[in-house]
Amino acid sequence: MPTWIESAVADLLDHAGQYLDRSDFEGALACAEEAARQMPRSIEAHNDRATALGRLGRLDEARDALGLSLAIAPSDPETLELAADLYVNQLAPTAERATIGLEYARRGSRTVARRDRDRAAHLALLEGQALIDLGRSAEALPAIATALKIAPGDAAARYERGVALFELCRFEEAERAFMRVLEVEPGHAHALYHLALVSERAGDQDRAQAQFNAASTRDPKSFPPVPNVSGAEFERRVRAVQASLPHDVQRDLADIQVEAADLPAIEDLTAERPPLSPTILGLFRGLPLGRSEAGETPASSAGRGGRARQGRVAAGPPPSGGPASCAVSERAIVLYRSNLLRSIQTLSELDRAIERTLLHEVGHLRGEDDGSLRDRGLE
Repeated sequence: MPTWIESAVADLLDHAGQYLDRSDFEGALACAEEAARQMPRSIEAHNDRATALGRLGRLDEARDALGLSLAIAPSDPETLELAADLYVNQLAPTAERATIGLEYARRGSRTVARRDRDRAAHLALLEGQALIDLGRSAEALPAIATALKIAPGDAAARYERGVALFELCRFEEAERAFMRVLEVEPGHAHALYHLALVSERAGDQDRAQAQFNAASTRDPKSFPPVPNVSGAEFERRVRAVQASLPHDVQRDLADIQVEAADLPAIEDLTAERPPLSPTILGLFRGLPLGRSEAGETPASSAGRGGRARQGRVAAGPPPSGGPASCAVSERAIVLYRSNLLRSIQTLSELDRAIERTLLHEVGHLRGEDDGSLRDRGLE
């Protein structure tokens, strides 16, 4: 390749980097695209294109740009870091995308140079984030510890450690972790939000509401005000939704107690190892239909629902330790008012959220696992 082309591309990439630093993503994209046109195998050009496209919200195009970079250089640490971040933090969350992001982060950690400490820390953090999203918070803690060992003052890593501890129902440790985040970033909305969740579980409603309000003030898009629905009104809506379900579902629910509660009981959460997420929307207790207490008719056991990051929540399965000791007459489905209300943005969405959660738990009642429910759009 002529030297003048290499020099021109280097200038374009320098300008693209300057535009990115100034948050001029259109300018960065124009420079990166021209650099990629002149040098089609330039990893830096495609990575800059992907970064600019991601910041512009053109995520499918960003994914394609990174796919091209990875096709050219499958082990490039910067590309793997960008790809992991795209799949873990930018694309709409799914278990499959979290798994892809996890693999990219782990591959990047294996190939990053020791001297590149910032990238090594970020890759370890991305691994931890992906594991949390997959409901594997116990595995996430060592990865996050690696990130904090490299970068002890990283507020993002401290926050994710708090999230993992919260998901594991280690609430006092989680509270201390979130307080440490606020020492570094007093306005950290997500730390405030999770502190509110901890306060709520501790029964300190006034403190929880103040923390929820503070999180909403600092980041109203992520934490809009929660619709106000009383316990009695929530129960009425649950009954109305239950009565509107298809006849075959109502038949299966005929002898099942459907309950409403504000939050999951700690005993239900910790009946499984590792614990269920405190943000589950619903829970099925007991044995699947057609399965006796002695387990004479095998049925697939329900899997765990994954923790979804920063306000994303998923209806959870039954505790694995409970069904074997539960009589058939003790089957029950519980829906959690506070968690369901935080999973929606407007009151008009509540009935649909109740319906989806009921159908999810009926799936567990029928012996389906989370994989089959996900395939049916009931994750």
